[in-house]
Amino acid sequence: MDSQSAKPGEQIFRITDIEVAMSQIDDKIVGIFRFESSGPMKRGPILLVLAEINGTGYVYDKLIDTVNAEAERSRNLTIEVDADPVTRFEKIVQNLNDAVARFLESEPTPINWSRVNIYVVELSEGHLCLAGLGQLMNMFMQKQADGSFKTYDLFGSLEQPVDVNTKKIFASIICGDVKIGDVLIAGSRNLDRLRNELRIRERLTTLPPVTASLEIRQDLERQAIPDDFVAVIVAAMAAESHKLPPLPVSATKDKSTASIQKLRQTEASTTRQLAPTIAPRNADTTKGEPRAPFVGGPLGLLMRLRRLVSNERVRDVAALSSLRGMNAGFGTLLSKKRKSLLIGIVSLAFLILVIGSIVKYSQTVAAERAAWNSTFDGARGMIERAQGESVYSEDKARKTLQDADGLLAKLDVDTNERKQAVERLRSEASGLKEKLRRLITIATPTQLFALPSGIADGALRSPVISKGSLVMADRSSKSLVVLNIQSRDVKKVSFASSSTADVTSITPGRESVIVGLDDGKLLAANVASGDVSRLSLGAGKAQAMTDITYYANRLYRLDATGGQIWRYPSASGGFGAEQAYLQAASTNLNDAVSLAIDSNVYALKSNGQVARFYAGGQDGFSLPTVDPPLQRADGIWTVADGQYVAIADSQNKRVLLFTKEGRLVAQYVSPVFKGPTDLVADELTKKLYVVDGNALYELSLP
Repeated sequence: MDSQSAKPGEQIFRITDIEVAMSQIDDKIVGIFRFESSGPMKRGPILLVLAEINGTGYVYDKLIDTVNAEAERSRNLTIEVDADPVTRFEKIVQNLNDAVARFLESEPTPINWSRVNIYVVELSEGHLCLAGLGQLMNMFMQKQADGSFKTYDLFGSLEQPVDVNTKKIFASIICGDVKIGDVLIAGSRNLDRLRNELRIRERLTTLPPVTASLEIRQDLERQAIPDDFVAVIVAAMAAESHKLPPLPVSATKDKSTASIQKLRQTEASTTRQLAPTIAPRNADTTKGEPRAPFVGGPLGLLMRLRRLVSNERVRDVAALSSLRGMNAGFGTLLSKKRKSLLIGIVSLAFLILVIGSIVKYSQTVAAERAAWNSTFDGARGMIERAQGESVYSEDKARKTLQDADGLLAKLDVDTNERKQAVERLRSEASGLKEKLRRLITIATPTQLFALPSGIADGALRSPVISKGSLVMADRSSKSLVVLNIQSRDVKKVSFASSSTADVTSITPGRESVIVGLDDGKLLAANVASGDVSRLSLGAGKAQAMTDITYYANRLYRLDATGGQIWRYPSASGGFGAEQAYLQAASTNLNDAVSLAIDSNVYALKSNGQVARFYAGGQDGFSLPTVDPPLQRADGIWTVADGQYVAIADSQNKRVLLFTKEGRLVAQYVSPVFKGPTDLVADELTKKLYVVDGNALYELSLP
């Protein structure tokens, strides 16, 4: 929706593009295509198609043409349909799937779907819907009530099957509300590794979208990276509002007069109803004798009580006169009249006290019931909101469910009705929690190898994959265990004669497996020949060899004692001069336990926190809250070409699997696990290998 067609105060979308073309070769297709109404009075939703294809064949051009043509046609067909945004977008996605299926049936050239990344986004009336295939860089920054922003991987929340169904390439959709202040950026995948250098999040949350896009594009052009970059920025903003004119004086006057008249009518009606009690009728003189007036209601009750207490009866007037003459001057102040008045006052006070207590009790009960219902409705609303949030932000849904649990804990369940209502609500929340836990229970995982019984747990550690074999360190015999993945044959490579120090970790090198020892030395073990030799390592300030990883012809060394990550370039016979990798970090690495590298460097701390660094600087990466929380961790794994980050959690006897955007994929648990301590994966074969105790188990990736 554009500001030209929006009314004052309504939400509008500001959309701006970033395009920088510096690639020296045509090796991919990237583009952003926008479909919206033209003219000064724009109407209907805005449709965006974002594409990045790692290939330039004719068939890929035709695929994009097919998607764009059907996107424009379907939008024009559904623009006048009176339906909610989700229903309309479902129809558009169905048409896109049908059009692509027809194209593929008539096209003989096969498509490599692993190269295709394409997403369709619809913006309308405060809603955002999307469907997609593959992966694209994206950040959805949701503005909070305090003015801060929370960042989510919106595209990563979309469920996608492992194998592409050519009859339905867009397998699922997600939709959600977009509030004023929210910002979305999506574009080519190469922007992922530059998001910190370009200060994308900082700029989009502090600058207008046009200014932010201009500065990002200028930074890209200044760096002159030989690649093509595209992105689109969508910002939800409020249209300019105007004050409403004041009410006419005549209208105000009429309204005021009507209110006064109504007040007077109510006052007169009340007076008529209370008149018999406040001012009783005069005595009835029927039959020539005065008759006591009839007093009903509370006053009548008081009169009857007074008569009952005083035992009032008719007396002889002469007798009364003679009695008054006796003991003249010594009469009592507590006369009969005064006694009756006193009894009436006490009775009235007692009655008022009883009635007041009843009224106060009723008000207290009503207030307690209203507060209980309000808290219960608040918890139910949170659970319903969490169900919607789980579609695009599981971390936010978990936080909302936690808040709902807090409200439910405050509720009294002193009646069966309340107890049953709270139990039903907790059952709904429990079902959603179980879904968000993404628990995968494996009754009997496949065991590939185990050390002999009697050896203390922890002797087997640091599994790596090298040239088709699984290699692990056996600290009990100072050797490497080499397991052929295909044949399952096992052999050992001993290095006891080369060093007496214990192994801290191992990593695959170019030709051999590099072994790090707790005395700071390095060994090279050829798993094929069994030869073991020493490697040189440049001296420096490093104090401990907590973990090592070989990446891009460099050795990275985690030094938990010194709170630093050291980097060593390859050199003849080993590695050269030591360099400090971390330049600035807000995280203390003195309790770090494990290291993993893709284009970023991941440092795992013992409390389960993960710090991620790029070019020596720390970014804002963090893992979502899981159930139960991650409080103790021992090993982390990821690789450059993979999409997952895996963590071994020995305390909770599980393995956690996340995407690199921080979304929880699975929790692996098994009654067999004692407490996983280390792990490695092969995403090509979809296998995950876990060291637990002194045994190695094989699990399957999603």
